Amino acid sequence: MQSDTVRFSCVGCGVCCKGRLIPLTLAEAQQWLIRGHDIAVILEAFDESSWPRSSEEFAHARGRSVSVHCGQTQIQVIAVFAGRALEQCPNLREDNLCGIYEERPLVCRIYPMEINPFIALRQDNKACPPQAWESNDILCTDGRADPALEALVIQSRQADRADASSKIAICAQLGLNVASWKDNALAVYFPPREKLLEAIHSVKSTLEEYPGCEWQVRVDDSSLRELLTASAVSLAANESADYIFHVL
Repeated sequence: MQSDTVRFSCVGCGVCCKGRLIPLTLAEAQQWLIRGHDIAVILEAFDESSWPRSSEEFAHARGRSVSVHCGQTQIQVIAVFAGRALEQCPNLREDNLCGIYEERPLVCRIYPMEINPFIALRQDNKACPPQAWESNDILCTDGRADPALEALVIQSRQADRADASSKIAICAQLGLNVASWKDNALAVYFPPREKLLEAIHSVKSTLEEYPGCEWQVRVDDSSLRELLTASAVSLAANESADYIFHVL
């Protein structure tokens, strides 16, 4: 049987460094802030009762989440810390090359390979121009990355799990306590740089459990609101100036 081989080589166009939020490990987020750049915090919630996919996918999501109190029940919350590159990455040089190439984040080293094991790599889902896919360099075979790249993917997934509690603790310290419902919307915060950096330092240096925090879920869809209300989930008001609510 012929293997499904994907070939790729970066052509230095800089497209992947523009118009996006760049997921970071907690250590990378701290470095990003120290460089003087801004971080977005994305909060997503879910629970097993409303999970529509396989148990393996649930286990993957749960591994990178934290169980928190919400209303009269418990939900899982994932916090994603992402470098703000909505216009372009602040580290992108005028020649479209990376200004911190040797220290670039894991997700940048892995791109265009997918980190989520349940998302297939698709050329038509990437911003890279066609010539990038005409390389002789093998990116992956039968969905499996080459060994060096696979090691980075594993490292990224491990960091996702290891950082989960600390990220939630940081959010609790900053009062970021409203999450969207996974796959329905995104709740995106842009906390002040110095306050976020101080919270990261505090959590990493003291290793304290995150403080008690009453979590809520923001849902604008009426049918989903009814479902979550029946599950005793505490729902937030449908308007807030504290975060951007982006419906998927």
